[in-house]
Amino acid sequence: MAIDVRSTLPTKINLIRLRREYATIRRIRRVLEEKRDVLLHYIRSVAEDYNRYQKEVYSRLEEMFTEFYRGEASEGIQRTWAYADSVKSSLRIKAGVTVMFTVRAPVFQLIPTSVATPAIPPGSSPDLVESYVMLREEVPAILRLAQYEETITRLIEELKRTQRLINSLDYVIIPSYERAIKFISMVLDEREREDFVRLKHLKRMLTAAEESRAARAPTPQQL
Repeated sequence: MAIDVRSTLPTKINLIRLRREYATIRRIRRVLEEKRDVLLHYIRSVAEDYNRYQKEVYSRLEEMFTEFYRGEASEGIQRTWAYADSVKSSLRIKAGVTVMFTVRAPVFQLIPTSVATPAIPPGSSPDLVESYVMLREEVPAILRLAQYEETITRLIEELKRTQRLINSLDYVIIPSYERAIKFISMVLDEREREDFVRLKHLKRMLTAAEESRAARAPTPQQL
């Protein structure tokens, strides 16, 4: 929270309090900067794993679609989609959460019994059957790929929030504390100088008064 200089009384107590808060805020900023560096490390690490895994999954999916299109060409579009329409939506997954440096990352787990089997009659195109088998085997990999994508998204969102906090500290909160501390220090220094001048003037007045009294006092010869 930024400090309004105009609403802060220039007292020593406030100066001590602001200096303590300022030191705490600087420590918080260092912690946030370390957090940002760790998040960047995690993002780079997960992104590298994602890119490598994505290439593997996409390569297998390309092979699967090649088999599917061959089977579709052999069976015909209408019969192929009739096989597909015979399967009801039943795929289910178990969603969990894992914590990755304060970030709640998703974990997807396929329930194998929920994968439906299409009603492909005997004698159908072996390419069509093979594409189904490949898809069934590839579903866990697709879920893992989605898990990677969501994890990267959440890490990036947390990185953005952390950077916004650092920017807020750098451009709003910390400068406001520095201005308030500088203002109060200047006021207190000015008061100290004024007090010193007044004390010095008072001391001269007292010295002059004592000298005046001493000058007016009768000497032993006059007595």
